[in-house]
Amino acid sequence: MSSDSLTAFQKDLLAVLEGGIEVITEPYHSIGQRLGCSVQQILEDIDQLKERGIIRRFQGQLDYRLLGRTACLVTASVPPERMEQVNAAVRDLPGVSHQYLRDHLFNLWFTLQAESKEQIQQILDALSSRCGLVFSALPAIRTFKLQVRFLAAPPADERADSALKPSEPVNLNERQKRVLMFLQEDFPVVPRPFAQCSGMAEMDCLGEVQGLMHKGVLKRVAAVLNHYRLGFAVNAMICAQVPEDRIEAAGAALALFRQVSHCYQRRTFPGWPYNLFAMVHCRSEEELNGWVEQAQRAAGLGDWVILRTVREIKKEPVRLDFA
Repeated sequence: MSSDSLTAFQKDLLAVLEGGIEVITEPYHSIGQRLGCSVQQILEDIDQLKERGIIRRFQGQLDYRLLGRTACLVTASVPPERMEQVNAAVRDLPGVSHQYLRDHLFNLWFTLQAESKEQIQQILDALSSRCGLVFSALPAIRTFKLQVRFLAAPPADERADSALKPSEPVNLNERQKRVLMFLQEDFPVVPRPFAQCSGMAEMDCLGEVQGLMHKGVLKRVAAVLNHYRLGFAVNAMICAQVPEDRIEAAGAALALFRQVSHCYQRRTFPGWPYNLFAMVHCRSEEELNGWVEQAQRAAGLGDWVILRTVREIKKEPVRLDFA
């Protein structure tokens, strides 16, 4: 299945949902006015797109750092005969959100979230002992791009470059916790979705959601799309070794490409000298190869590797319990 199987209306609808809905009493009515259709058609098409697997998730997208959490990328070199066993051990960890196999000596990659860097290291130490393997953490030092959007245009005011600084966690009251639990569920596809928050009046829910957005805890209420079903069949992580005095310029150059959804400077470890990472999504090998040539020239990359995604094991947000 590809984006060619979608109608022009469905593509427009997905672009709106991917960018985030308005936090108002009748957000689907607003979308209908924007796209020139009825609320009923909006609701029916959203349900259909979810059933077809084109919409992976439709829920609140949270900033885990403002909730007192931290995360990092982790990798390991796993012998093929032990891959399924190790995959299962990693997949079952409660803090794992993304998990992939890639075509490299370091073939297992996943994102691990926890309450602190120390807790992440404790989890990895226990996992290493259990599996008899070395799991290496590559925490982000600087974010050059984080725009996981395949159809929606990125917001004009979104910063392209940001050094990662510690964020003070936001203190939540009981009403905010209730709303965050609601926003982590599948967002209701009904005319007045914010009236569905259990134990809270609609206007009170709206007020708390708007407040959480103002604080930055809630980024948006939006759809996460399945890029494979949109035709982005070739996905790869590009890792480059860039001198410290050039990494800012190189990261900024990579971030300008529409094919790049993530771009980070990360900490290295012995045996892994690559400090600049870019996640690239293309429709074909030809497009990927052409992009690599352009990226090399634009960012001045020297020593670099391409790690193609071989298999997606897990891709779902870490559910936080505020009870």
